[in-house]
Amino acid sequence: MTDADTQRASRPTRSRTERIERYLLQVIATGAVMFSIINVWAAVSRAIYMLTSPAIQVDGMFAATDRPDLVADFAAVTGAASTTANVTVSGLPLAARWWLVAADALPVLTGLGVAAVIIVFVVGVLRGRPFGSMTLVGLVAFAALALVGDWGHGVLQAIAHGEVASYLDGSAASGISANDVFSLSLDISMSPLVWAIALAVIAAAFEIGRRMQRDTEGLV
Repeated sequence: MTDADTQRASRPTRSRTERIERYLLQVIATGAVMFSIINVWAAVSRAIYMLTSPAIQVDGMFAATDRPDLVADFAAVTGAASTTANVTVSGLPLAARWWLVAADALPVLTGLGVAAVIIVFVVGVLRGRPFGSMTLVGLVAFAALALVGDWGHGVLQAIAHGEVASYLDGSAASGISANDVFSLSLDISMSPLVWAIALAVIAAAFEIGRRMQRDTEGLV
């Protein structure tokens, strides 16, 4: 068998593999779009609930409380405490509601950005230019979104919970201060920073690949 015969025999297999790969990429892009639409719908529904309901549930308020019931129920437990509380608040001012909406909306907006980046990647690969300039921009945007989405959500949630605690202080019983019950805590994780650094390294590698692709095309 000649080299030409071998190449012709391998073409159907390669073509079939390429079609499968393109189909999988299209499924990934479609899934990213559908996931974003579902998240937006859920965020809008929750925002309407937050802004219009007479009483709303605020999750994750930091309120350290001992749990003697767990110590009594389990012999192996020598001490127990809960650090957060989900509270249902009535008559919450509109300003505090908007802070809660903002804290919920930021991860959704970040998800939309990530979906857009995935679509840019898929389009670049389908066009045969995985190292295009838009891919580099997408990686940098992904790194920025990872930081903004996680850290920004933590900051907005801390502000929102502070507003809720201030409102609850006005309805506290005599001798009780909401500031003593609900503590302001800012939960910041270093994981997004690690991801951002890793993505920056990948972006640098993609830039090198883009230059090599451009140089190769110039030689043809």
